[in-house]
Amino acid sequence: MSASDPPVDLRYAKSEDYRAVLEDILARGECPFCPNHLSTWHTKPILREEGGWLITESRWPYEQAAHHFLVIGGRHLEHLEDIAPSDLAAVHHLMAWAAQKFGIPGGALLLRFGNPLFSGATVRHLHFHLISPREGEVVQFPVG
Repeated sequence: MSASDPPVDLRYAKSEDYRAVLEDILARGECPFCPNHLSTWHTKPILREEGGWLITESRWPYEQAAHHFLVIGGRHLEHLEDIAPSDLAAVHHLMAWAAQKFGIPGGALLLRFGNPLFSGATVRHLHFHLISPREGEVVQFPVG
């Protein structure tokens, strides 16, 4: 990360509360998903860990979501080419566990990567979203 590539992007903050947290992160210049900073801003418990990845509930779930989990890697990665097959296996294990544990009937697995201008991400550190909408509702997940 550098001044030209800050750890977070305010552009897609979906609430004033979230924007305030992102502004604090930006001022400190620390990645909010790296292990030594995660508990500073993420207040939800870690539900399970596997192969250097963890799963937790989103602190700011999408309004129409019945379930919104984040799967976050313990290494700071920003690009697709940085993900190893073992990472994907760990993510799969955590997602399958959550789907079974929480009785998720269907949903989406989402990953934004690279430049937030194109991905729509607020946090550069690679993380997956597991989102299941409430029945009959649509979750709007912006990209770009």
